[in-house]
Parts: sequence; structure tokens; C-alpha cells
Amino acid sequence: MSKNILITGGGTGGHISPGLALFEKLSEDGSMNPFFLTGKNDLRFSTFGELDSSKLLTYRAPALTRNPFKLPGFVISFIRALLRVKRIIRKKNISAVVGMGGYVSAPALAAAKLSGTPYFLCEQNSVPGKVTVWFEKNCAMVFSTFAESAEYLKFPEKFVHCGNPIRNSVLVSAGKTEAKKAFHLEHCSKIILVIGGSQGAVKLNELTLGLKNKYPHEFKNTGIIWSTGDLSFDEFKRRSQSEPDAGSIYISPYIKRVGKAYRACDIAISRSGAGVMMELAAAGVPSILIPYPFAAMDHQDKNADAFVKAGAAVKISDSDAVAEKVAPVLFELLSHPRRLKDMAESAKKAAMTDAADVIVKHIKDTLINRG
Repeated sequence: MSKNILITGGGTGGHISPGLALFEKLSEDGSMNPFFLTGKNDLRFSTFGELDSSKLLTYRAPALTRNPFKLPGFVISFIRALLRVKRIIRKKNISAVVGMGGYVSAPALAAAKLSGTPYFLCEQNSVPGKVTVWFEKNCAMVFSTFAESAEYLKFPEKFVHCGNPIRNSVLVSAGKTEAKKAFHLEHCSKIILVIGGSQGAVKLNELTLGLKNKYPHEFKNTGIIWSTGDLSFDEFKRRSQSEPDAGSIYISPYIKRVGKAYRACDIAISRSGAGVMMELAAAGVPSILIPYPFAAMDHQDKNADAFVKAGAAVKISDSDAVAEKVAPVLFELLSHPRRLKDMAESAKKAAMTDAADVIVKHIKDTLINRG
């Protein structure tokens, strides 16, 4: 008889993508039957459209707040969300809950604790988030993307450094020429991939436009695969097309064939959320990482440092993310294939593509031991 597993997470693609990767792996295992619980507002993420609707559950998980005037409303909303998950655990006969991080997972983890249901935590960032810190004590295990996370946790015996689950769509097998054709960029000698994150990043979008406008000669034979994010797509598509020479650009709010995008590009310019970083590593893509400066506990900066130390990336601060300062770094890298190759090899060494397998095995072993 298969075990029903509830995966919960939301808020950003950094919590959702690895959750979906774990969902895929659990679905492939004949002894596991996964469900995915996310916030109602997170249905805007197009990746959920690929999920069987009978396996996708939603609730209203309140955002964490320190505002004393909002606390009463937060408490009421949190309790309502908690009670909904308790009903789900009972009705679906859930054997274990896996929290992917973010405030969306907090009520579900609290419900698991109160229901006596074993729960596991997946921590994507080098500095553990609040949910991981709050629920670490009673969890079965903490699965971490970065080894550095162990320094911040109080129960090292529960810590498992396994990497971040990666979606099957990322691990596609495709030649560079075939991958370029998927984006109509087969005529380009070099390809730059720009990823601002699930919400997009106006700063990275402005940077991309600035690079194209100020360095047209350098981009004569260089194409761009550009993910703007939903909120910025219309504006930057219009602005890029209004240029006399728009150049070779594939622009989209969200790259569905992300695996082929990784295979097509020579280098990526990206924020340093753990999810996209581990995908870049798995695909062996060198990167210029521009940490989001307002990330909780500055975790994106520390994430980027880990890849710089490994030799897989170059870090540029958000304040320096302007065309005049990024262009010399970018074109220097593109003009030195040997260094790009070394960075790509370092990226692959930093990847842990079997993370989902490791997590599934630990969940199964824990449930077997519990009887």
C-alpha cells in the first residue's frame, strides 16, 4: 500500500521548483503517492499547470508579520490554515509532510506537528530561513542544498547535505545546435541566458537592455535568451523592440524549455537564489551572479559566495549591476573559452543531481522504521 506524502511550499519559485522536482520523484516511486499544498496566490506560477489537479491543494497561509496591529488577523488566519491542513492530513491519510520553506509551509508544518505526523524540512539557502529554524527541533530531518547551512542549525544529527531537487525538464539531453534552434538563435556564435527569478528582476532587465543598447557591436553575433518575469514582460518587450536594431533576442516572461535554454547558453546572468543556482550547476553553466540585496539574512549573497569559492561563478553586487560595469566582466569571460570551460566543470562538481533520490530514500526509511 502506497504512502501519501504532502509536499508544501510557495511564495517564490525557489520553494516551488524543488518541491515539484520532489513531487516528480515521489510519483515515479511506486510506494509513494504525493500531493502538493501551496498558497492560493501561488497558482499564478505557470509550473503548477503541469500538475494533476487532483494532486494540487491550496490554502490561505498568512504572510509572517512583526506589525503588532496585524498580529490578531495573522493569528486567526494561521489557525484557519492549520485546521485546514489537519483535515487534509486526516482525510488523505497523510503519512509524512515535507516543507519546502517559506511562510506558506509554516501552517502545514504546525499541523503536522500537532497531528503527530512526521515532517521533513528542505532548506534551499546557505543561511536557513525562519521556518527551518522554528521547526527544526521536532522535524525528522533537514535536507540542505548547501553544506554551510549546518553551521546555523542546532541539531546537526538531523542534517543531510544532499543538494536541491531538480526538475526532470532541467536535466534534458540536447546538443547545443538543437538547443539554439529551440530559441531561433542557431545563427549566434555565443548565447547569454538572463534569469531574474520567478518574480523577474527589474534590475537585471534594465541591465540586459543597457548591455544591448550600449554595446551593439559586441552583440552582433551574440544572442540573448531573456526571462523577464511576468510583471516586467510587456514593458521590456516593447522597449527592446523599439530599438533600431533589436538584435538576436528570445524574450519571454518564463522559459518553459529551461533545460534547452541551459544547453544553448554559454553563460548565465542570474540572481543567486538556490534553486536556479543548482539548476545552473547541474547543467554545467558558468554564471555571473547578482545577489538580490534584500533577501532575508542576506542569503543570496552567501549563496553566491559558495559558487565563487567553488570556481563556478563570478559575483557582482546589485549596486554594480549596470552595463558599464558588467560588460567588461561579461565580454572578458566570453572571449576566454578555456576559463568558461573551467567554470562549467566547477559548476558540475558543485551540482548534486541525485538530491531528490536521497530525500525519497530517507523518507521511506524513516516511515519504515516508524512501522
